[in-house]
Amino acid sequence: MHILRRASVAIVAVALAGMLGGCAASVPDPPAAVGENYPGTCMPAEFTWPTDFLEALPSESEAVGGSIVGLRLEYIDERWAWRIRSASGRTDAFGERVDDPAAGRETLADVRTLEVFASRDVTLTKAEQTAGTSAYTAADRSGEEWPSPLIIEMARVDDAGSDVWRITMCDTATNAQSVITVK
Repeated sequence: MHILRRASVAIVAVALAGMLGGCAASVPDPPAAVGENYPGTCMPAEFTWPTDFLEALPSESEAVGGSIVGLRLEYIDERWAWRIRSASGRTDAFGERVDDPAAGRETLADVRTLEVFASRDVTLTKAEQTAGTSAYTAADRSGEEWPSPLIIEMARVDDAGSDVWRITMCDTATNAQSVITVK
């Protein structure tokens, strides 16, 4: 009876994974360059700046699986979105948690409400797996402030053997981008 129950659970898990895999395909790959496809500006109307929401996001939104390891402002299908990468737990076919530091989640969320409209599992890079400065602390150190500059991308990257935040800022008046590194 125990074997039959485990087999049933495995069948259901495989079927569910197949259905969820279909949902995962709905997340488009990010544009090749930061700011690509913007409709002439890096400043969406009525939205929250990263330094305003990053600290609370992991505990208050389904957009994040765990600690935030990446953030990017995108314009997709005439809609502004944050592409959020975060650490995430994984489970095996029996629903038991698997320790996998490479487990991640990528979510597209509305820039104003942070409502999730697409999500998928991803494999985190080595730099994204490394604990270090939080996304909120890095954003706070970036110099982002109203009305400019605005963070349009934050990425955990390897910089000569050191894992750092590469932050792309946009001057909201000129749309000029600049890149800084925050440890």
